[in-house]
Amino acid sequence: MGTDEQYGVFQGDSRHQRMALIISMVIAYAKQQTQIELRDMIAGIYVANFERILGFWTDAAAFEDFIAEHCDWSEPRMMTWSRWLFQMPRPPRISTFSFATRFLSVPRKGSLVRKHFTESDELKRVYSTAKSLSRNKFDSFGKVVPLITPELFLFATIRTEGIELGERLRMAGLRLEALEEAATRQLVSPNLH
Repeated sequence: MGTDEQYGVFQGDSRHQRMALIISMVIAYAKQQTQIELRDMIAGIYVANFERILGFWTDAAAFEDFIAEHCDWSEPRMMTWSRWLFQMPRPPRISTFSFATRFLSVPRKGSLVRKHFTESDELKRVYSTAKSLSRNKFDSFGKVVPLITPELFLFATIRTEGIELGERLRMAGLRLEALEEAATRQLVSPNLH
């Protein structure tokens, strides 16, 4: 993964949202993209937080159909987890060439490790909305940052002006009142989420 400077829009993610971010990178990598799109993050939330988010949908099939149709990700969740397990624990394969007393190490292609992604403008806009909607703040190395949960991120996707995927979410059978309540709930101890 990257530093906070590289992934500045992701600072303040809850542990559940961080896992969705990692899965969204796996998805973007599988699609051979150099950028994480909003649809990749929504698919990442689906894979990483299915049980947590399922209650906001009318049924599991509607949720899965939405991800396949609007996020361009129809791979079974367990297969995506397997992709992550295959990519993440292994360091990149490196070829080393000796030049007298110096070595040149070149990571081989085909590894997600150390892959750097940019964020799409839509993704940045939704994160900006999520930060403004967050009722929970916590201290991160002396800086107070808003806590972003998967529920808040989905709610922010719906609330961000001009986001087509947000309109599609709104029309897809989400239980919007329950999602809003969960997304804007004040947590007792936000550092633990």
